[in-house]
Amino acid sequence: MLTAKDKKFLKALQTDFPLASRPFAVLAEAQGVSEARMLAYFKKLRREGVLRYIAAMFDLRKLGIVSTLIGMRVPVNKLTATVRRINDYPHVSHNYLREGEYNVWFTVSASSERRLKTILADIRRKTGIKDVLDLRTRRVFKSQAVFELK
Repeated sequence: MLTAKDKKFLKALQTDFPLASRPFAVLAEAQGVSEARMLAYFKKLRREGVLRYIAAMFDLRKLGIVSTLIGMRVPVNKLTATVRRINDYPHVSHNYLREGEYNVWFTVSASSERRLKTILADIRRKTGIKDVLDLRTRRVFKSQAVFELK
């Protein structure tokens, strides 16, 4: 169970992470604790699996990168092998199992449209799954995810 202080620290991590040579020192000062305590706290969260990693978010389109959301209809008996194949690609950033006809959903990014098509064709070939939805972004409505902690 997260304490009120945990929630405050985690919200700061999501919304106020500084671009500084010692970002945890800046966060710590804003929270009224020492840098050592702040680092120990985040290491504890990492060990406990609450915090998986800290990463920057980029606008891929501004970097010339193309991406798409893929939905696949994967038979239950092929799920494990299909997911493993998909996860072998460094171009895949998310991979989820969902209920419904299209039960495996993942995102793929590449340096060009041509490269993206090649990766998708390769995934289809290696998984043997042909029923694939390729859902390209038409318009971005939300660019920042901040998770409310209860």
